[in-house]
Amino acid sequence: MSARGFLIPTLRALLIAFALFEAVNIRLYAVRTYGRVIHEFDPWFNFRAAEYMVAHGWGAFQAWYDHEVWYPLGRHVGSTTYPGLQLTAWGVHSALAAVGRPASLNDVCVFLPAGFGALAAGFTGLLAWE
Repeated sequence: MSARGFLIPTLRALLIAFALFEAVNIRLYAVRTYGRVIHEFDPWFNFRAAEYMVAHGWGAFQAWYDHEVWYPLGRHVGSTTYPGLQLTAWGVHSALAAVGRPASLNDVCVFLPAGFGALAAGFTGLLAWE
């Protein structure tokens, strides 16, 4: 194998690794600056919904009528939300507990967007390469 045949794939792999590292690094700026805090309202609702799902299970989540939002009527969460984020947070939280590395649900919900940011950057790179 020639030097060029080795160098190009190595540089490409290093560039991809750097891009994924920076995708995570950018998403963790607020965590480094302000700590493990959930900012804004929509992420706070998603955390509350994930917390409810972890505490009460999927069936109760589907039937949950949240009286703390959409005043004065409230909101039937099971039919008015896309539960993918809550299910993912629940799955990661449960998986970490199962392997003996329990983390708070808050930490899972704070760091999950950084992982999604790296996935999005990776798939965008693959799309651009195609």
